[in-house]
Amino acid sequence: MKAADTLKADLDAIDRALVLCGYEGDPKGIAPRGNYKQLFGRNELKLTIINALRVAPADDEAIAAQIMAAKGWGDDIWPDVLKRVRDALQRAQKDGHVVQDFGPDGCLWRIG
Repeated sequence: MKAADTLKADLDAIDRALVLCGYEGDPKGIAPRGNYKQLFGRNELKLTIINALRVAPADDEAIAAQIMAAKGWGDDIWPDVLKRVRDALQRAQKDGHVVQDFGPDGCLWRIG
């Protein structure tokens, strides 16, 4: 019972903090964050992408397909893996590790 009272007090404090920060909606309407599914270890995705691009330039879907095949994953997580590959490619582009190459085959990524 004491734990429930503590949680209720914490939630009330969060509600008051939201009001102080100018939030005007109903705090109960704020959707909870989804669970993050860790699929890759630290730097694993970045290094896997760079190693794939050392072989040949490729588009984001081909890289994601290579990763899924190497890991033996099913198609159920395809959208998640593709999003993570695209995000990792954007970060690697900002760091100067990869560049986009727009050619007759469309947008390909290659080592910078």
